[in-house]
Amino acid sequence: MKGSRVGGRLLWVSLGAILAAGAILLIVLSLPGQLNAFRTPSQIVAADLKPGKIFRLGGQIVPGSYTTEDGIDHRFTLADAEGGRMDLQYRGSLPDLFREGQGIIATGTLTEGGEFAASSLLTKHDEAYVPRELREHGAGSAADTAPQ
Repeated sequence: MKGSRVGGRLLWVSLGAILAAGAILLIVLSLPGQLNAFRTPSQIVAADLKPGKIFRLGGQIVPGSYTTEDGIDHRFTLADAEGGRMDLQYRGSLPDLFREGQGIIATGTLTEGGEFAASSLLTKHDEAYVPRELREHGAGSAADTAPQ
């Protein structure tokens, strides 16, 4: 009688372990498409990626590199801490925080010429950021509202 009781518990524990391993496997296999990591210009050059693959590129906008002729087509250069640089083109309206020296993350593809064609831009900001709508309605910056 004792043997069947131990066998039953062993069966349930084994079944639970198999289900837990299956759940972990499903989570791990679903992650690659959901990760929002980005690559730096140095990593792109080292990886020798083929044109057409969609990925995210992050870096600082090099001061003096931004140009636009019509306010819709934008070109600038991104740099990273390792000294890597990559030219980037973007068509559309720029985020409010876009400026030279600012950190950005762009989603897009490499062109045949080795330039990055961005389809979307995200700008990074610090904790002192105040949205334009709040600034227009008289709210000060975080430094203005800090307790004295």
